[in-house]
Amino acid sequence: MADAFVTQGERETAQLKRAAVSASAAAVLLLTLALMGWMLARVAEHPGVPREAGELPSWFTGAMPVPGARQRFPASAEAAGEAAAAHRHEAGTTIASEPGAVVAQPPAKATPAEGNYTDFASGQVEIALKEYVFVPNRIRTRPGTVTFVLRNEGRFAHDFHVEGPGVDIHAEKFSPGRTIRVQVTVQEGEYKVSCPLSNHDERGMHATLIVTSRLAGG
Repeated sequence: MADAFVTQGERETAQLKRAAVSASAAAVLLLTLALMGWMLARVAEHPGVPREAGELPSWFTGAMPVPGARQRFPASAEAAGEAAAAHRHEAGTTIASEPGAVVAQPPAKATPAEGNYTDFASGQVEIALKEYVFVPNRIRTRPGTVTFVLRNEGRFAHDFHVEGPGVDIHAEKFSPGRTIRVQVTVQEGEYKVSCPLSNHDERGMHATLIVTSRLAGG
């Protein structure tokens, strides 16, 4: 009889252990799924993270950011690939350059204009791309061939699109720290300049380009 009680007790103990192991496994699985969901939600909040950077942002790794420190983006093979990917469009040309490269052409002369527009009468328009704005975002220039000098001063990769009368030009996506040039032939009228990558345009990353022959200087 005593042996029967011992056997029954051992069976109950074994069942309790199995139940505890199953509960622990289920808890680990739920925790893993919750962590994956959190990571996907954070990635969705930060679209356009450059995959070629090779260094995950602090919000992804959980590391505390160092005040005043600048994020570094190691050089990768894509830099050479993007430089070789310079291509021509029907109405424009994209010219890629290396990160930090000095533009050989003389700098454009930008002057504030009425209505908060910035005038580029020389035919060279310089724009800084950041999250999630173009600087400047209200631009005027003359008709003819315009060279857009685009500097990615943000933390993520960005794209460039200009559309308007007779023009619909896309540039290749380029990484933080890079500068590219896009040549476009424009006529008088209004054009929209934007970053079509992910939802950057919807978040305010666009500009208005007015092409007019009524500019002083040049």
